[in-house]
Amino acid sequence: MVEALIALFVIISVALPVGTLIWKKLTKRPLKYPSAALKSFSYFFPATWTERRWFAFLCITAGICEETLYRGFLLHYLHFFPCTLGLTLALLVSSVIFGLGHLYGGVGGVVGSVLVGFLLGLLFLLTESLLLPMLLHALFDVSKLLQLRPPSD
Repeated sequence: MVEALIALFVIISVALPVGTLIWKKLTKRPLKYPSAALKSFSYFFPATWTERRWFAFLCITAGICEETLYRGFLLHYLHFFPCTLGLTLALLVSSVIFGLGHLYGGVGGVVGSVLVGFLLGLLFLLTESLLLPMLLHALFDVSKLLQLRPPSD
């Protein structure tokens, strides 16, 4: 079950974006941001190779910190104290809160984040460790660098 979940996550989070990028290169289509919401934040995205290296570091630390917060703390908090929600409901609620934390990506970004959060939470529950969700989350975030326009210099 864990292997299937990892494969599904890698396909959704890494293979689809990379495949899209390759397809756009082969068909000579310009890289565009997937939503107007992301386009409006484009001034935050890395513009130089140095900024891209720092962005990669940010992606890795975000994977570690968000997994600690949303899976390590929030899931446990919702399941045991004070709400004592069932494990499935606690996983759903923590995934929705995780998705709302990604509201800057528009509705599609929230829905995608809820799905990814649910898969990472399920992986955490199956492995009883945050290590694999942290690694996959960081990989997912770093793969987003491929979707951003590279610097021209």
